[in-house]
Parts: sequence; structure tokens; C-alpha cells
Amino acid sequence: MGFLVGLLFGLVAGLAIVVLFVRSENSRSNLRTKLATTVAAFARMTVEDSRKILPAEFYPSWVVFSQRQKLTWLNQHLTKIWPYVNEAASDLIKASVEPVLEQYRPVILSSLKFSKFTLGTVAPQFTGVSIVEDGADSVTMELEMQWDANSNIVLAIKTYLGVSLPVQVKDIGFTGVFRLIFKPLVNEFPCFGAVCYSLRKKKKLDFTLKVIGGDISTIPGLADAIEVCMPFDTSYAEHDTGCY
Repeated sequence: MGFLVGLLFGLVAGLAIVVLFVRSENSRSNLRTKLATTVAAFARMTVEDSRKILPAEFYPSWVVFSQRQKLTWLNQHLTKIWPYVNEAASDLIKASVEPVLEQYRPVILSSLKFSKFTLGTVAPQFTGVSIVEDGADSVTMELEMQWDANSNIVLAIKTYLGVSLPVQVKDIGFTGVFRLIFKPLVNEFPCFGAVCYSLRKKKKLDFTLKVIGGDISTIPGLADAIEVCMPFDTSYAEHDTGCY
């Protein structure tokens, strides 16, 4: 009799433990499902959704909502095609900049031209893009670019005294914001009449001058002239906005 009672008690206790374990696992599974659903909902949230849920005054000072979007995909493709861009753009930039170099040439020099000009193997990186609302008949896009180039640029400099010095421009570092304007918008493909471009803001422009076999100090004002004539200079780009 005692054996049967013990057996019955063991079965009931074991069944109760199994039921409690199953209920506990189901509860944990439901909690994990709800947590995953909540995390997925937060992952789909946009900046505007965040601002609606929590007002700006509740955010800490280090939280900044940038209007610029990342362009990882564009940088990846630009890196792939950069060898071809380098070859095509080098000749174009050389032909465009040489007249500007001549315009700002120091009086002591008789000639200031490029003997070598290649943009190098390092592609520029676009760090952000934003859309500027400026009218219903156009679309304005601003691209922020950063470029630490390994360009091979050599200037062939001649003075009126007959001195010839090759000057290498190296270690170019540039950060700026380019503006593209698609205007006017039309109802035929590609849906805009022209594209205008300009350099809206130059944040940084650094470079190093190295005279091959000479002293840079023998040519006063050369560094200033080159900085003015660089194709990324703000004063040059803003006044020479291009349209296609």
C-alpha cells in the first residue's frame, strides 16, 4: 500500500514539475518574442519617429541629428572606377587650371605650367549628402567630400633670370562641400534640363611644396599663388560654376 501511495505521489510530483517547466519555457519564449519585436520596431524607426516619441529637450548634449546621409555605396563604386576617373580627369583638370596658374603667376616667373599631373591612386571619399529645399522647379544636393591624395603633380617653373625649377606639389589634403543643382525639372527623361555644380564651402586645403634640386625660398609668393589656383579653391569654384 505504501509503495502505491509513493508511486502515485511521485507521478503527480513529476507531472507537476514538467508542467511548471513547460509553462516557464513558454513564458520565456513569449518574452523573447516581445523583446525581438520591440527591437525590430526600434530598428525601423527613423529620425523623425525618434523626435516624435521623445522631445529634443530630453536628449543628452552629445546626441546630434545630422541632416547628412552616409554614402558608403557611392564610395565603394568610386574606389573601383577611380583608376579610369584619374586618367580622364587629370588631363581635364590640367587644361582647366593652367590658365588660372598663368593668371596668378608671380611677376618674377616667366612660365608656370604642369610637367606632370595625375590625381593618384587614392579615391576621394564622400562623407555625407543632404538635400536643400530651395524651390519646386529644382533639386539641390550638397555632397561633403574628404580627400587625402597621393597625387603626382610637378610644376615646371621658369624665371626671367633663366632659372628652371621643377616643383612637386604633394600631400594634398582637402575637405569641402560641393553643390549640385538639377534645374529646371521637366517631364521628359532624365527629368531635368541641366546640372550646375560649384564648391560651396572649402573646409580644409593643405599641401606641401618640394623643389626638386632647389630651394623653394628662391621663389617668393609661389605657395600663395598655387593655393589660389588650386582647382578646389572656394574663390575659384564659386565664380566658375559649371552647368551641363
